Amino acid sequence: MTIIICLVGSHYRRAFDGIRYWSKVHGITKLYLLYSEPADDEEPTVFSYMSKKNAEDLSDKLEILDPIMIPYQPLQQRSAFRTIYRILHSARDSGEDVLIDITSTTNLTMGIALTTALMFRNARVYSVPAKESAWYVTGKPGEPAFEDWFKRSRMQESKEPTELQLPGYRLEPSSKHEEKEWDREKKLLVLLRENGGEADSISDIIRWFGHMAANSTLRNRFSRIVSRLEMKGLVNAEKGSKMKVISLTEFGKIFAEALSEGIVN
Repeated sequence: MTIIICLVGSHYRRAFDGIRYWSKVHGITKLYLLYSEPADDEEPTVFSYMSKKNAEDLSDKLEILDPIMIPYQPLQQRSAFRTIYRILHSARDSGEDVLIDITSTTNLTMGIALTTALMFRNARVYSVPAKESAWYVTGKPGEPAFEDWFKRSRMQESKEPTELQLPGYRLEPSSKHEEKEWDREKKLLVLLRENGGEADSISDIIRWFGHMAANSTLRNRFSRIVSRLEMKGLVNAEKGSKMKVISLTEFGKIFAEALSEGIVN
């Protein structure tokens, strides 16, 4: 079973051609169309206008796949991460492979998509190259010059999709043993967030987990947990003069926030 997450932007035909290509290669069981939605206090941008219009047209054209339309904010790291991660996590639990189309999204969301794909063994990323170079934006939405540019831009002919090759390591677990360890690691991330994003020492963490005394066995166990999180880029562990301070990295803060709010689990 294979699903597609299409990060819809200014290109319509290239997104459509990519979905059609993978439908022939694998057969697609589910299609997510992620389109740009401005924040509550923002006016729609040119990108948001194009993204939503193209997503709506793709949904109509690919009605047979019963596309799932999901709004998000492609210029906000938290919004992009939560949206993509939630789909990947659900797909992993359902035994589905995931293809992510990054052809037409923002640079920020492209980076988030690649980062998130590196967390899951069931995730792959692709882009659909254009046969010709794109045109510069002309005019504003509603103006004849803009609408003419948009029409030509969104209907660009494409080449065959190019899958981006990723390393084999993934952040998410692949065995029952790794799942148990990952559960402890995620709990520690949440506890760090709930305590201001930082622990003064391993002893603090041991207490947060409900243990009364920090004996050598517990210290070794939780030191290993911290080391694994450090290798995954989710915490920093800096040793001071007397104790080891453990703090969330910037990505660790985003991930812990998503865990705390039930966005991921």
